[in-house]
Amino acid sequence: SRRRSLHSFNEPLITEKFQLHEIVKSMVHNDNNTLEEALIDIEEAVSEHLKLTDDLAPGTACQSRLSRLIPNVHKFGRFFTPLPLHQAFLEMESMMPVSRRTHVPVSFHEIRHVFNLAQVIAIANSVRLLSFDGDKTLYENRSVLSPGDPLVEPLVSLLESGRAVALVTAVGSADGSIFEERLRGLLDALQDRDDDICGRLYVVGGQCNYLFRCEGGRLVGVPDEEWKDPLVAGWKQEDIEAFLDLASETLARLCRDFKLQFQMVRKPYAAGMIYTGSPNPSLPLFLDEIAFEVRDALQDHFSPAGLRLSSGKTGSLAFCTFNGGEDVFVDVGSKAVGIRSLQRYLGLVNRYFVDAEEAVYEDEVAHTLHVGDQFTRAGNDLLARKVASTLWVSEPAETLFFVERLRRQIHMESSQHGCSP
Repeated sequence: SRRRSLHSFNEPLITEKFQLHEIVKSMVHNDNNTLEEALIDIEEAVSEHLKLTDDLAPGTACQSRLSRLIPNVHKFGRFFTPLPLHQAFLEMESMMPVSRRTHVPVSFHEIRHVFNLAQVIAIANSVRLLSFDGDKTLYENRSVLSPGDPLVEPLVSLLESGRAVALVTAVGSADGSIFEERLRGLLDALQDRDDDICGRLYVVGGQCNYLFRCEGGRLVGVPDEEWKDPLVAGWKQEDIEAFLDLASETLARLCRDFKLQFQMVRKPYAAGMIYTGSPNPSLPLFLDEIAFEVRDALQDHFSPAGLRLSSGKTGSLAFCTFNGGEDVFVDVGSKAVGIRSLQRYLGLVNRYFVDAEEAVYEDEVAHTLHVGDQFTRAGNDLLARKVASTLWVSEPAETLFFVERLRRQIHMESSQHGCSP
């Protein structure tokens, strides 16, 4: 049966792709399930996991089928909603009948599409904040959101509906004009809108170190004391410098070990290497390896029990390491901290980020949807799953598809309940 198939699949998965996607592929390819059957089974497992998690006492391990299937499922965040995967599958089938193929199996990207669609359907009625990565999500890599871009109109529509929209990016600067350039098309479209609509647009820069709010078509910095997580505000400059010194040294050593040509970059809250050599088909693999190795090195030296802060206390800095495509960066902070800080600033939660499951998720509701392209273990969107529902896209055209689909779902939900969207 399908249930036996799910129980029997217990091979450890440390793949770069989201594990549930890979499990669905294996259930179809190896266990003689149809795609529809596999998705129904996973939908049931997620629903059971949510129910059991909600009923757990703090600190108690969940014994759901899903947690047995993926023992470390809690390490990369949580499910904030059920996932209506069967409904999403039927909708996808009506557009492109994947299950009709008999010789070419379902791909990872098609399964990802089903999961994204299910998440859109599930969260439409409650979403209050939509956060987006920049490169390859809102706009093409190293590009900007230009006037006339097809994403501008639906983003303005979401702002007009009372929802907040935020660019959450690794790019870090106290100069708002850097982000104005990236969002020029959207800012131009907001020039003649009311202040309350414009004021729902935010930028979180440097993962979690800068916050800007739109005022009169410009991005204005929000004072740290109004929004910044005490975890971040309490970091001492000398601790940050010591952390980034080790990050820089480790990155440079790894680049030399792998014989890569590189240039080092140092910012107030980040250290990175940029590849300067000729095109190399193996480069993504080497950059992933560097991201993993520098992460391990920093965790070894700056674990909660090992870092001696300048205050004399023992603690740790939140950080993330990620492969940016042609570079690897180590940032102080993470998108989980940044999104959580914005959620609190907007009044969506009453707590700051704490990297402990029972502290973060108690009484949580599904109010935030984060869209990004970096959800592999070497990506900087992955940790957003700790504080938000997520969509994994590969290009701005996909972002546009799901934003438009979300707008339709919001309208359908509003019509059913007899209220404005």
